[in-house]
Amino acid sequence: MPNKIFISYNHNDKILIDTIARRLELEFGRNNIFYDAWAIQPGDNIIGKMNEGLSDFTTFFFFVSPNSLQSKMVTLEWQTALNRTVNEQLKFVAVRIADCSIPTILTDKAYIDLYGEGLDDAVEKMKLVVKGENTYKPYDDAKNLIVEYSSKEDNTIHITIRAQLYAENTPTFAVATNLPIDAFSIKPISDGVTMTGSVEFNSTNSKLYAHTVGLLRAVKPGAPFIADIRFNNKKDLFQFYVLLLSDMEKGQFKLLDLVEKQ
Repeated sequence: MPNKIFISYNHNDKILIDTIARRLELEFGRNNIFYDAWAIQPGDNIIGKMNEGLSDFTTFFFFVSPNSLQSKMVTLEWQTALNRTVNEQLKFVAVRIADCSIPTILTDKAYIDLYGEGLDDAVEKMKLVVKGENTYKPYDDAKNLIVEYSSKEDNTIHITIRAQLYAENTPTFAVATNLPIDAFSIKPISDGVTMTGSVEFNSTNSKLYAHTVGLLRAVKPGAPFIADIRFNNKKDLFQFYVLLLSDMEKGQFKLLDLVEKQ
């Protein structure tokens, strides 16, 4: 049985709904979508066409907005569709498209929050629902380490590296610039420092020179790493990188922050 989609909305929201309908059309075809703007033509019996659409859907999208919540016609559509889904293998999906609440009777159903998630993500979820696929979308990897910095003097920058979520055990940090290695230095203030050194990295445009600091302890919430970076020439304006080294010999690292010295 082909996927049949019914789009229930209020005409005051038609500009947004038309955009959504045309995106769904590219995936499922116009003949498989009941969207009144193209499903009902001059001379058609409106009630008959609506009844036909409500009798022949596999997925019903109810677009929730202040306009649709106040519409008696839309209310009749979605309540009729909801009754059908109780005893049949049909999908009823509310799609919130404005700043409003979902009707109480629908609060036990998961809904798509286009208003909060954005058009592209919401339409992709709608397509997956129609096809019976999982709508899970992985989040970006959690960012644990953050860098805070402030100028102490004209030629010194104070940095604090904090762990937000979990401990980073015995990390090695690096501060890298394209300046010669003797143009700046790093002075750890935190306890637990095991080794300082220097290393070179090949970047896309130039070679970077870095001072490194290895810690015997973990950087964890409430126990940050703190250091001062001192530059010999206080008039220099440039960018420097704060890195977490994963393999110093191979030059593998994770960029924590890109800072422009002011």
